[in-house]
Amino acid sequence: MKFSKSLLWAFAGLGLFACSNEEVVDNTQLPDGVGAVTINIVSPSMSRAVETGTTATTVPVTGEVTISLEATTGSGSIKLSTEELDKQKSVTFWNVTNPTKITVSMNGGKASYADDAPNVFSGAPAAVPVYGEVGKTGITLSAQTSSPGKEGGADYETGANSGDENKTYQLYTATVTLAIPVARLEVSGIQHVITGEHETGTGEGKCAYKKLTIAGVYLDNVYATGAGVTYANGAFPCATGTPTDYSYDGTHGTGTAAILKDAATETDFLTANQTWPEVAGQAYAYYFYGADGAEKLPKFKIYFSESESQDATSPLPAPRYAMITKYTKANEGGTGTTEITKFEPGHIYRITSAKLTDENIIGDEGGNTLYGVEVTVTEAEWAVETIGAEWTK
Repeated sequence: MKFSKSLLWAFAGLGLFACSNEEVVDNTQLPDGVGAVTINIVSPSMSRAVETGTTATTVPVTGEVTISLEATTGSGSIKLSTEELDKQKSVTFWNVTNPTKITVSMNGGKASYADDAPNVFSGAPAAVPVYGEVGKTGITLSAQTSSPGKEGGADYETGANSGDENKTYQLYTATVTLAIPVARLEVSGIQHVITGEHETGTGEGKCAYKKLTIAGVYLDNVYATGAGVTYANGAFPCATGTPTDYSYDGTHGTGTAAILKDAATETDFLTANQTWPEVAGQAYAYYFYGADGAEKLPKFKIYFSESESQDATSPLPAPRYAMITKYTKANEGGTGTTEITKFEPGHIYRITSAKLTDENIIGDEGGNTLYGVEVTVTEAEWAVETIGAEWTK
């Protein structure tokens, strides 16, 4: 089961446990407060590779899952490989007293990204970090019972001692909600378009450029770190503060060298019907911390290293730039569009067509919005699959 809207990975039925007198052998009574945590794991499915732009409405997250328990006694962790996850079995922590915290993570997920720059994220969307936790107040008592090694019980367990199989444990339940700390932007289908041919001259339908070389792309107006991106209430919020001003190389333009960028094979941007990236199915893709507010959204920019005007009396000197300054999404029903003013963590934003005319290509790196490109975005979500408890009978 996938939480395609909430991007949450629910762990239902994490059990902790209270004392029980039932079925105690040799008059052995469990000490007050001793318990267990039981988790059943449903394996996430595999996904596609990084360089390929995503196409599905949900993208499953895969990788090793680390489940950790903090307690006065019985603390520990269990790691499960993808192969073990595929078995869809449960895990159990036995002989626990005073459990205070349960954490679950994949792909190095952690509680806070306050000191991390967005360029530490790389790889396939299936390998994005995921994290969730629950504290003592999130644990509630259940009437369910179980014992170590009982038929139908967990295949992966820790903390049980010889003889514990003859004891009966009453379980508590809790839910851990996993969240993703970053958003992802994918851009493809970049193309130069004019109404006429690329021929020498001026006037309607003629290209203003004799030469225009695309050297690379980058994200401007990005949060330099994940300040404020700390897990709370089952989610990661957008970053706080002010996004950083970046330029392609730190020399041309108004900002420091971009930390999220890709060099293009320096080539003629005026080639008829050519799109970038040049390989079909590929996309320029970047992870960044969530942003709330139109003025705080990342700006996707193109850097042109060489330029020559068709009209010698009206030079168009390099470097030149083109930038996406407004993101929209199609309204339900297919009528009109709505401006996007928030990029949420756990969402993938796809731009599959970005057509530039001569007027969109300017010498102002700082962001002259009068000549920016408006694009329509297709929104998707990462999907993480349910991890839930199945009580042993």
